[in-house]
Amino acid sequence: FIFSDKYGCMALPVLMNIKQVIEQRQCSGVWTHKDELPIEIDLGKKCWYHSVFACPILRQQTSESNPPMKLICGHVISRDALNKLTNAGKLKCPYCPMEQNPSHAKQIYF
Repeated sequence: FIFSDKYGCMALPVLMNIKQVIEQRQCSGVWTHKDELPIEIDLGKKCWYHSVFACPILRQQTSESNPPMKLICGHVISRDALNKLTNAGKLKCPYCPMEQNPSHAKQIYF
């Protein structure tokens, strides 16, 4: 995910403020990893995304070998769940009454 200068300018004041608070309160351990933030920064709806998706059926995190699949009704499940729910070439969505062809499911990327 690449941030433009616009989003960097929106996030920088918040990050500077939290850095100052952490230093003043001597809160070591709050910011432990380089790839995480100790707070959420609102960059608007255009930047909403999920870096991790867990299948609500199998309750497992998706991966490259088991990616999230969007059904034609709009619900999203993992490929493994899609395969397990397929019966005689048909798939009934576990969340709505729509019956569909599993081959119509599309892989999505977060």
